[in-house]
Amino acid sequence: MLKKRFLALICGVIFSFGFAPFDLWLLSVLSVAVLVGSINKSSNKEAFLVGYAFGFGMWLSGISWLYVSIHYHGNVGILGSSLIVLLFISILSLYSGFLFLFNNVFESLSPKKIIFLTLPVAWTLMEFLRSYLFTGFPWLISGTILADTFIDGYTPIIGAQGNSFFLILLSVLVYKLYENITENRSPLLLSLLVLLILMPSYFLKSVEWTSAENEIHVTLYQPNLTLEDKWSQFGIIKSQGMMEKAIEDASEGDLIVFPETALILSENDNKTFMNLVRSKSFEKNITLITGIIEREDDYKIRNRLQTLGAMEDVYDKIKLVPFGEFIPLEKYLGSFLDIIGLNLTNTLPGEAVKSIKTGKLRISPSICYEIAFDELIRKTAKDSNILLTVSNDTWFGRSIGPIQHLEIAQNRALEHKKPLIRATNSGITAFVSKNGEIIERQTYFEDKTLTRNIILYSGNTFYSNYGNLPLLIFLILYGGFISLRKLFYININFTCLKY
Repeated sequence: MLKKRFLALICGVIFSFGFAPFDLWLLSVLSVAVLVGSINKSSNKEAFLVGYAFGFGMWLSGISWLYVSIHYHGNVGILGSSLIVLLFISILSLYSGFLFLFNNVFESLSPKKIIFLTLPVAWTLMEFLRSYLFTGFPWLISGTILADTFIDGYTPIIGAQGNSFFLILLSVLVYKLYENITENRSPLLLSLLVLLILMPSYFLKSVEWTSAENEIHVTLYQPNLTLEDKWSQFGIIKSQGMMEKAIEDASEGDLIVFPETALILSENDNKTFMNLVRSKSFEKNITLITGIIEREDDYKIRNRLQTLGAMEDVYDKIKLVPFGEFIPLEKYLGSFLDIIGLNLTNTLPGEAVKSIKTGKLRISPSICYEIAFDELIRKTAKDSNILLTVSNDTWFGRSIGPIQHLEIAQNRALEHKKPLIRATNSGITAFVSKNGEIIERQTYFEDKTLTRNIILYSGNTFYSNYGNLPLLIFLILYGGFISLRKLFYININFTCLKY
């Protein structure tokens, strides 16, 4: 039994290599195929423990970079930081445990002809739950692995969440192929089924879901300030100087973008500078977008995206980072967090999901962590012609966290077939095409700009219009069918016992 759990742990680690920066998606497919074989005919308890081990391996390998922000920038000791990360990983691993437990139960009830659908259904449903429960944590959603691969053609139809179903279905079929070969059964039918799934995705890549509209010149600024400098007088002067220079260098009609919290002084605390930027931008018909902190008092702030010049608007971050911008279950965890020395300023969430519109620009905005929430982005992306996300990934140093963050953004562009622009403080600032491809990007800790003409795209994909609803309906119907089948079976058995 211990061997199974250890194998599952290793499979979880291998699965994580499908995500950026490794992009070895075939390894992810194979790791799940091996796992499927190892849990075959397991008890419910063993299925849970094996699933938990798999999840622990995946999360340990995939998000251990959180340690960087907690220890180095949160000023929490080595032990405290390690405990927080391990606690978080342990909680997240429960999802995988219950996933394989439910799969084990459903497989025993499923008709043999469709049993291969059970794990993809259970897996996708569990990722949905993880994305929404307790504010949601939609990181390392399996389907994001397929962005910018030769089989990402389904993404504008079913989204990254739907790709999770697709990816795990491939894994199950790979295992079934192996099973047929080892048992001297013909693999022809299963091989054809795999091809039948893969080929449409490949050809769907060429479908033009959206159409070109106008063109705009965009400049993205990456100030590359350390966290210490960012909150210092030096950082304030540098950021403000860069903005003034950006306006001077810009041409009429340009879009200038600075990253999350590029300005740490609120509008009221820095009225002279803000009015200067506003008037100069307006004179040249320039739209300048920057992250800014809006303070309500010393302990309550809003993480804001503010536009100045030709466009005047604000957007406040809605989805906040757990343990970064707020403390989940603070009532219960407060004492523990005080002991380990984690004290945070509470950030207030925004009150409205909104796009930013002016002239030919219709922008779908998001701040940092929000880009991971596909349905949140969809609410504004379907009425936009460009997607914008700003972030400050300095917290995560040179870890793989910022690269995973960029991969998530690629999926949002691909889901809606619209270009995406990303400005960060220290990396990774990038232009992403409507096909989810990285056109141009900076590396970590570069102090420079990216500039180019970007074509705006109108229209909507199937996913833009319907989101995850069709997928959810299918998953619920499948789960309902299996559940009703069990109830019907029990009812029949009870009826027979009476006679």
